Amino acid sequence: MFDALSDALADEQFYAPLATMADPGPRFAPVRTADGWRASERDIWTAWSGPGVRRAGQGWKIHVSARPERAQHVLDVVADTCFAQEAAFKHVSARFFFLALHHKHGARSQAGKFCTVYPPDTAGAERLLVLLAEALDGEEGAYVLSDRRYRDSRTVHYRYGAFAGRSRMLPDGTAQPLVADGHGHDVPDLRLPYFVLPEGVGDPFVDREPAPHRGPIRIRDYEIVKVLQPSNAGGAYQARETRTGRLVLIKEARPHNGYTWDGASARERLRREYETLTAVHAAAAGVCPEPLERFTEWEHDFLVMEHVDGLPLVRWINRSSPVLLAERPAADFDRYHAECRRILASLDAALDRLHALGLRFGDVSPGNVIVTPDGGARLVDFESATALDARPARMGTPGFAPPPGVAAEHPDDPLLADRYGMAALALTLLAPFHNAPQLTPANFALLRRDLAARAPVPDDLWRRATAFRRPGAVRPSALPDPGEVDADPVGCLTRLAERTASGLLALADTDRPDWAFPPSPQAFRTNTVCLAYGTAGVVHALLRAGVPVPEEVRERLRHDALTTAHALPPGLAVGSAGVGRTLARTGHLDEAVDLLRAADRHPLTAGTTTLAGGRAGVGLAWLALHRQTRDPRHLERAAAAGDAILALGADLGPTLGAHDARGLFHGRSGLALFLHHLTDATGQPRYRAAGRLLLHEELDRAVELPDGSLSFADNAVNRRVMPYLATGSAGIGTVLLRYAATADERCATALPRVLADVRKVSAVQAGLHDGFAGLVHLLAAHADYTQDDADRRDALRLATGLLKYAVPHGEDVRWLGTGSLRFSADTASGSAGILLALHRALHGPGDDWFTLDPTHPQESGGTLP
Repeated sequence: MFDALSDALADEQFYAPLATMADPGPRFAPVRTADGWRASERDIWTAWSGPGVRRAGQGWKIHVSARPERAQHVLDVVADTCFAQEAAFKHVSARFFFLALHHKHGARSQAGKFCTVYPPDTAGAERLLVLLAEALDGEEGAYVLSDRRYRDSRTVHYRYGAFAGRSRMLPDGTAQPLVADGHGHDVPDLRLPYFVLPEGVGDPFVDREPAPHRGPIRIRDYEIVKVLQPSNAGGAYQARETRTGRLVLIKEARPHNGYTWDGASARERLRREYETLTAVHAAAAGVCPEPLERFTEWEHDFLVMEHVDGLPLVRWINRSSPVLLAERPAADFDRYHAECRRILASLDAALDRLHALGLRFGDVSPGNVIVTPDGGARLVDFESATALDARPARMGTPGFAPPPGVAAEHPDDPLLADRYGMAALALTLLAPFHNAPQLTPANFALLRRDLAARAPVPDDLWRRATAFRRPGAVRPSALPDPGEVDADPVGCLTRLAERTASGLLALADTDRPDWAFPPSPQAFRTNTVCLAYGTAGVVHALLRAGVPVPEEVRERLRHDALTTAHALPPGLAVGSAGVGRTLARTGHLDEAVDLLRAADRHPLTAGTTTLAGGRAGVGLAWLALHRQTRDPRHLERAAAAGDAILALGADLGPTLGAHDARGLFHGRSGLALFLHHLTDATGQPRYRAAGRLLLHEELDRAVELPDGSLSFADNAVNRRVMPYLATGSAGIGTVLLRYAATADERCATALPRVLADVRKVSAVQAGLHDGFAGLVHLLAAHADYTQDDADRRDALRLATGLLKYAVPHGEDVRWLGTGSLRFSADTASGSAGILLALHRALHGPGDDWFTLDPTHPQESGGTLP
């Protein structure tokens, strides 16, 4: 999630790499520069090299940390040392980038790094370590978790790793850094939040290796029971006091790290929180967790407080809300709304007492609320609490902190942060829906319409949830009102699709070198040309919707596809198979065939079978070319992919996503979908028979929910169940309905229970892969298969729920992408994916990149009973 947060900082409208920020604050540069040395900008770093510098491919890498106020001095020391020793080095380019690396939500494996030095060999590394440690004696900086400190230095660290950026591509399109181990074998260059060495490499800078820790972890009189939240700032832990046996909560603060944008460090905030808890508990016991003690162990500060028994609010909602469950009676909604009032009343009372003490809480959000066993609620995590006559802390939770427009309307309200947070919290209790209404308050009326389809929303709760809506900020006609939607759902959806398509075309910028359409953050870790995150996906969606694609966009896609072909992974979602599939639809068949042949030959295809990144997706792309051209050679290549999957037999598991992945994109059901389509194309039932077994294995991993519906987790490690297309029941349901239509009894029995998990009225995000649009797509496909009028109405009703996520922009519509922080055009999370879902709901089956449906589902084995 920090990727989305970080990539939302450079531009106010779209995601962009942090390094593209126009003004990252004061720049860092050495005061003195040696003759012949030159600097080059690399992402958020400035790299230096000069004449006579020898740079190895890998070795002992030195990291130097610093306090923000001493960063310039530390840089000058490092630069002078490296100039004298002829060692290449780099440093963070600007103060804002420094804060981003050291932010409380930053990546722990990167935190603490301010300067990086590249010694030419081990002897050079030791010499530089000694010189730097001596020159920086007395300086302090953050501990670099991926490294070891050099002797007694508080700023100089080292680790063994690659220097030259050598990497191998993974099926998801990301690059995995590589280093040669002590035996000369390439292994992953692990950047973990703890020190690790490649096998066969010893540490020459210690007399002996420290013994690994064994047994339970203890901090003074406390034994850690569970890690609740590791973070760059330190962490939060559930622990047991060894003297009494009682459970406590421990918060950790690492020195010179875990900053917020105002420059406050984790230790400053922990000290301030302890002082706040102590004062509040003494004056108003029960408002906050009881503080027990604060101490420093080694260099870290720890705050021990009362363990508040209960459930975090989000978990309580997931267990309790009838909106998230299937077919609940009205009495369940009445009971739930009464429980919501009790929770809000408890929080109101706590905030009233806190305000009477002259304090604001500052971050009223689900992560800071515990629902207690008696049905009340407690505020926890007083890190953001500040005096009413002071500025609020700059660390609110997105969606729960007042946006600039609201803050501008209430400039003198010292309680605005808490009042807005309570309104957003009330909305969370009703539905997970926040960022779109901040931009378009008219969406609230559409949300209430969708909620009322299950049960009326009580007026008192609705008033609380919408306390800060500003209807005057948006033209009344910008979106249809609920009455218009009910009177003409098809017309409203048709206009929404048209406005989404015109919005996509308006976003095109073929003169930009980095992207043609605004992508999601994942594109910056993969590529901006692919189906999932890039130009190919937008072009595919426009073609699927029958929208003419401008010639300059087609040519940009062709150009980028050919110039990046050597660097693309093979897969359908992020690689050459998907790009080739789209190129074929634009008329560039020769280039498409070349890309698919390259995908066939790619080493990753031999070891990966998934629909998104492996052989199943490559095979599906060949099937698409065969359907378009009727060239039998394309069908032969698809059949070869199917035969290769079948030949794996029991050895299939390692070729799927990590940790026994489930789902359409990375699990067995994606393979089953390809094999189903392959039987349609070849007439050979053995492919569908194999797919049926794979789908049954997927069902073996289903999770039965309390309402009787079936859902699915991402894998065997991350067991949180999801209803979405890429991960969860919508994706698996997409495959189930096709096999159910072939008279498979087990699939036919499971399908209604999977569909029940998909019939939500809201989701956190709108997107196709991991949001509401994926649910719409499945129910629309289900109606296509059943040919039932009631199912069609059901699908259209759900599709109209997309309206509440739409953000009008002139005559067009835009959609918030990953994390709902910025607009995105991509298929996975943005406008292109929404357009695919809308077109499916309005016009029926066709090519939606992850499927290859005939115009009439009856052509593929019949209809559902």
